[in-house]
Amino acid sequence: MLGGLMLADFRYDPVPSGEDVVVELFWDGSVRMGRIAVPEHIREAAAISKLPDIKPLPAISAVAYALVLAAESGLCLRLSGDTSVWPVEWGSLLQAH
Repeated sequence: MLGGLMLADFRYDPVPSGEDVVVELFWDGSVRMGRIAVPEHIREAAAISKLPDIKPLPAISAVAYALVLAAESGLCLRLSGDTSVWPVEWGSLLQAH
């Protein structure tokens, strides 16, 4: 929980589309991490705009950055990977259709 508030409900997809902005959740030891994957044209646009590198980040930071990338690009945001990384206090992981 951040300041006592839930973040939101997020779509979880074990096999997300390559056309989505995806955060793959994983553990690095005891640290909750996220690896962001985006279509190539979004990666190129981020580099041109001098946005931070798309690299593994702590899970909360990866989700926040991916949310910005998805909103700016008009693409869907999906979470994937190890669901045990996601604390229930952050919101629900809903199965994507």
